[in-house]
Amino acid sequence: MTLSFRGALTRRELAFGRVFYRRVSTLPDRRAIFLFPLLCIVLLTLPYHASAQATPPSNAPGSTAQGTRGGQTTTILASSSSGDGFGDYLIGPNDLLSITVLESPDLTRDVRVGSDGTLGLPLLAEHPHVAGLSLTQAEALLKKKYQESGILNDPNITITLKELESKPVTLMGSVHQPGVFQVTGEVRLMRLLSMAGGMADDAGTTVQVIREDSAGKQQVTEVSVEGLRQGRAEANVMVRGGDTVNVLPAGAVYVLGAVNHPGRFLIPSNGSQTSVLNVLALAQDMKRTAKPSHSVLLRRTGTGTEVEQIPVDLSKILSRQQPDIPVLANDVLYVPDSTAKRAFARGLEAAIQVSTGLLLLGAVP
Repeated sequence: MTLSFRGALTRRELAFGRVFYRRVSTLPDRRAIFLFPLLCIVLLTLPYHASAQATPPSNAPGSTAQGTRGGQTTTILASSSSGDGFGDYLIGPNDLLSITVLESPDLTRDVRVGSDGTLGLPLLAEHPHVAGLSLTQAEALLKKKYQESGILNDPNITITLKELESKPVTLMGSVHQPGVFQVTGEVRLMRLLSMAGGMADDAGTTVQVIREDSAGKQQVTEVSVEGLRQGRAEANVMVRGGDTVNVLPAGAVYVLGAVNHPGRFLIPSNGSQTSVLNVLALAQDMKRTAKPSHSVLLRRTGTGTEVEQIPVDLSKILSRQQPDIPVLANDVLYVPDSTAKRAFARGLEAAIQVSTGLLLLGAVP
């Protein structure tokens, strides 16, 4: 039963043997007012989210990149545009091409490129050589061959790549993740190095790009590592399938003898000259018992069978009485230990220990 009580609607309820009057508001609930617009927004955005989830993300048009870090094998498909550093795909031996001739369906077929780079096509006595050509160039070549043979006057020929034969690029040397990368077309050197995780800390000053020409002769192109790090265009060369990229490791020098931290130290890859004082600083200076005037620098000759001994007077170099000596890769700096200084140091340590013991004994009653 609903009653009017002081200008508001009330409802009569019976609970636990007693009569209660509960106020009934005719206005909508505040929570309903707030939730209704929110519910409308959610309903409007549901189709957008569904379409976004149904559409898979795609790369730039004409380009695809696949990578498997565990197996160290990566596939990079080149785009037809050269704005991002890629070039047109070049047909190679054993590639499977799909050739479509609009005027003659009988000539439309899938043809595999021979190991010699030629195509065997019906009605053509000559096998055209297509290896090393782009798909567009191969279309123009086949059109010309059909016209010259008098088979077709003005054919419309379309060639697509149906099956790609593996064209690996071997990346080795001082990189974080060396391995074999499958490359289609051409790719910039910096992009290939980034796929391998970049150059390692022990990378040297040179990157070699080894390419084999049609005659089977290897051509080596050397690229400066410093030029790559500075972003120079001439250093970021093109790499294609079949190339081998070798990041040469940096040279190392060895410090032995009476130094605080003997060991192997890498030569900087920025091309700066390394000297004896630089290497001595890496070894954290000499010990107190060192004999700096009798140090020696061991260097292998060009043949590698003989070792040249270069006297080094570190005391004169430190006092600027003698110029610093350059250090090359694989040099060994040996700083001898003075027997007299070592004996004196041991005697001094023993004297200090005895004096300390006597003082402690004298202080005890």
